[in-house]
Amino acid sequence: MTSVSVIRTASSPDASNPAAALAERLADPGVAASLNTLLDHADLLAVLVTGLDALISRGDTITDSLAGGVRELRAAGEQPQADAVRLVGALQQLSALGPPLLDKLPVLENLLGSDLADPRVIDIASTASRAIVRGAEQAGTTQPRISGIRALLRALKDPDVSRALGFVMSVAKALGTELNNAG
Repeated sequence: MTSVSVIRTASSPDASNPAAALAERLADPGVAASLNTLLDHADLLAVLVTGLDALISRGDTITDSLAGGVRELRAAGEQPQADAVRLVGALQQLSALGPPLLDKLPVLENLLGSDLADPRVIDIASTASRAIVRGAEQAGTTQPRISGIRALLRALKDPDVSRALGFVMSVAKALGTELNNAG
């Protein structure tokens, strides 16, 4: 890289004749080499000058934007740092789960492609799970017992029991049909 020589001031002996001073400076091989370098990169210099001009003309806007950003960061306090810490922790946990999940990927693909992913099946399973929990809670407090055929027939008169048994019978019939079609 060519070093930049010190520019002579107007107090040089040829200050009265600027053309002669210029000719003398152009005769210097270092100045000529520097000018050749500048001319070789004239397109880059033009881009730099244009960029600097735009930067200077928008200096107030840039300063205001930077100051606003600093104010927002101060106002946010420690919250972004806490969020970043939680995010890093979650990513570490997720990366630890990666290999076991990849091993189970074929099973997951089969599950998602099956009828088990049907929203209607999920709704029925949710309804059944709520009923199981509620029934287990009630059975834990009252200990209902059916002690014979008459007690069973009385229980069938309950509309909820009748509806549930009808549902179970419908599912049993449909399951039998599916088993016949599969075998």
